[in-house]
This record gives sequence, C-alpha cells and structure tokens, in this order.
Amino acid sequence: MTLPRIPSPGRALQLGASVWFIAATLGQWAFVLFILLFFGGHGLSGDLAGLNDKPHVTGYVPGDTFGNLQFIAHALMGGVVTFAGTWQLLPALRRRWPGIHRWNGRLFLGISLLGALSGLYLTWVRGSRLGVGSNVSITANGVLILAFATLAWRSALRRDFVRHRRHALRAFLLVNGVWFLRIGIMLAGLALAPLGVEINYTGMVFVGVSFASWLIPLTVLELYLRAERSQRAVPRYAMAGLLGVSALLVLAGSAAAVAFMWLPALRPGAAP
Repeated sequence: MTLPRIPSPGRALQLGASVWFIAATLGQWAFVLFILLFFGGHGLSGDLAGLNDKPHVTGYVPGDTFGNLQFIAHALMGGVVTFAGTWQLLPALRRRWPGIHRWNGRLFLGISLLGALSGLYLTWVRGSRLGVGSNVSITANGVLILAFATLAWRSALRRDFVRHRRHALRAFLLVNGVWFLRIGIMLAGLALAPLGVEINYTGMVFVGVSFASWLIPLTVLELYLRAERSQRAVPRYAMAGLLGVSALLVLAGSAAAVAFMWLPALRPGAAP
C-alpha cells in the first residue's frame, strides 16, 4: 500500500492557510447575510424598533436621526467591509484583475476607517457600553484598525507591497473583531455550559473573550508571517497544524452562532 505523500513545508503552510480562509469565509459570509436580512428586514417592514435586539446597545431611538443613521450605517459598513475583505485575500484576484483588487482595497480600507470612527462614536458618545473592560477592548480594537488601515494605505501608495500585505492582513483581522467576538462567545458558552457557568456582558469571561477576539487572531497572524519567512520545516508544519485547528474552531463557532444567535434573531416575533 502506498503511503500518502507528505507535502513540503511550504505547501503544508499554504494548505493550512487555505483551509483557514475557506472556514473563515463561510462564517463571515453567514454573518454578512445575517446583517443584510436583519437590518434589511426591519427596514423594509418599517419596524425600526425591532433593531433593538440587545438591551446594552443603544439602537433605534425615535427622534435621534443622527444617532440612528450612525447605528445603522455602522452595522451595514461592517457587512460591506467583511465581504470586501475576503475578496482581497484571493491571490487570483490580485493576479488576474489588479484593478479590481486596488479599487476593492480602497473600499475596504476606507470603510474600515469610517467604521472604526463610528464605532468609537457609538461607544463613547451615544453610550452603547457593555462595561469598563469591554469598552477598553473595543477602543483598543478601533484605534488599531485606524492605525493599520492607514499604514496599509500609505504602504500601498509607496508601492511597498510587502509591508502593505502585512498591514492589510492585520486590518482585516481587526475589522472582523466583532465576528470573532461572536464565535468566541459561542465557543466559550459551549465549553462552560457543562460547568454551569453563564456568560454575562459585564463578567470576566465576556471581557476575556472580548480581548481575545482581536488579540488571538493578531498573534496567530504574526506567527504565520514568521513561519512564512522561516527556512526551517518545523515552524511551517507547526503553523499549518495550528491553522487547521483554528479552522475547525472557526467552523464550530460559526455554526453555533448561526444556530443559537443569528437564526433566532431572524424569526418572526423574536424577542428583542
């Protein structure tokens, strides 16, 4: 019997990255679909009060035109930037249609900047606050989005595409912090439920997941970038395995979010 051929270290790392990208794209596009259906459904039906699905978030407020626009625009920008960002990671798009890659990149970075600013406004001016710990996490995430999106834009203008790629990948993971937060809550809930531990929005578990939602992806990315530059086989194989495990966790967390978070919110008559 012929044993399966072990891929080279470089090929294994590439396969691991591809598997993670596919898993993440499935989860992110499910989130984008939820955003479109949730906000679009309530908008078309005129039930804007139904957007207030979370008691800790200042959603639709009658008479607050500017705040309502900021709230809805922020959510929709999150869907657009998530969808646009996944396309930027496709090598085929960069090779075959560089013009589309550039314009989609401008869209991604521009909306990332606007979304981060609107998120900071909603948190600190409009008052959508979860608690001190999570507020600090959200603020740090927003500031880092502003920093890396700006650096990605500047390095592209300078045609320093090596730095541009690194900064753009960091910005991509950071703008998806809200998605990572949701799948992190689901994974933490599944792990802690047998122990009788419940997650509340001011507890240490939620604060920890909030910080982890952007710290862990950034850490994994830095390890991946180092493995790419390494000429040794062990770091590349290890990173490929870590990406494979991460892909399984992303799929599990996304499936749980669809089943227990997003689909229930879309059901007619769902409680806010």
